[in-house]
Amino acid sequence: MQKPRKIRPVARLFVGILLLAAVFIVMETSMAFGKTFVLCSPFSGVLVTKGGTPAGGVKLERTWQWGWNSKSGSDVAVTGPDGRFRFSEVTGSSLFASIAPHEPSVMQSITAYADGRQVEIWNANKRNYEMDGELEGRPIEVVCHLDREPSADGLFWGTCEEAK
Repeated sequence: MQKPRKIRPVARLFVGILLLAAVFIVMETSMAFGKTFVLCSPFSGVLVTKGGTPAGGVKLERTWQWGWNSKSGSDVAVTGPDGRFRFSEVTGSSLFASIAPHEPSVMQSITAYADGRQVEIWNANKRNYEMDGELEGRPIEVVCHLDREPSADGLFWGTCEEAK
């Protein structure tokens, strides 16, 4: 009769770590197990051309990339006849991010497509998960200028300034 083979302690530890990692991966991909974070706050404003004339019918594309897990996405808005636009909040969920200490980083960019050219009107790195955290708790209500070159003179890097 042959003796059953014993699993070595190192192999047992390795198998345990693999099982634990598999559980965490499944939990990380399931939004039900993680905390929800605000990656991009609601964003609204008016897009204008030279002299403050509203820029109606302009396509705006917002993109974001969450540094925690490299999740990214985009959404689109089109300005109304009065130049107004609005983006909804974007959230993400993660079990690990809710328990592991880290510095949040969500790269955000909004590009306007008008008159056959692209203008980056907003580019920011959100360093928290708070609602309206981009502007230290103030809602994002802006005026963005198609006739300006993106620069640090606006909010972050772009052509936007806070609406008054």
